[in-house]
Amino acid sequence: MQNAEVSVFEVNIRFIGGLLAAYYLSGQEVFKLKAVQLAEKLLPAFNTPTGIPWAMVNLKSGVGRNWGWASAGSSILAEFGTLHMEFVHLTYLTGNPAYYQKVMHIRKLLAKMDRPNGLYPNYLNPRTGRWGQREYTCLLTF
Repeated sequence: MQNAEVSVFEVNIRFIGGLLAAYYLSGQEVFKLKAVQLAEKLLPAFNTPTGIPWAMVNLKSGVGRNWGWASAGSSILAEFGTLHMEFVHLTYLTGNPAYYQKVMHIRKLLAKMDRPNGLYPNYLNPRTGRWGQREYTCLLTF
């Protein structure tokens, strides 16, 4: 595997999502296999004290970090909040509960947290579980 640092969000929505779409369109198992292999390389990003994933992960070493510009080393809600569809679907296809558990942990954690002004702030620190600067987004929870 390449010694490269990648965006967990971008790899998930573009590559894993694309591979899953290709699998369904073609029926060729190679696309499902590649999606699973790539998802396995993203799992170390969730190895934080809170389970909120790092924004970036090194595909070879599994070391994660957040963007330098993000509030106080925080993860970005819009990024980690969009991992659900692909990860839940990977569990459905493979029977491996790890993907589902990672993203459902995020939902459970968010459900317990305060929502200043009724909204989720854009940044969440993966080490402390505290909100970063108070810019807000409108994330729907189900």
